[in-house]
Amino acid sequence: MDHATAASTTTNVAAEVLGLPEAKLNWMILRWAFIDKAISSFGALALAWATIVLLGGFSTLIKQKDFWFVTIISFMEAARFVISNIIQIQFNILRL
Repeated sequence: MDHATAASTTTNVAAEVLGLPEAKLNWMILRWAFIDKAISSFGALALAWATIVLLGGFSTLIKQKDFWFVTIISFMEAARFVISNIIQIQFNILRL
């Protein structure tokens, strides 16, 4: 087998691998995982900010409408963290 034939065979194999449906699925899952991690990080940041505003004494400096928004953000993010932990515990129990 000469060098030109080996190079064309390698190119064909690489094209076939990239064209597989699994490659598209893997790429979609990778993007979804990145977006999910970014949203989760943003939620943690929002919870930290809301907690600092509420417990740090800054709640007297904001309007009442903004206070209720901050309170709702805090409760929603705290509930999300609790539900996430419950799901993780259940998954660990089932895995045993």
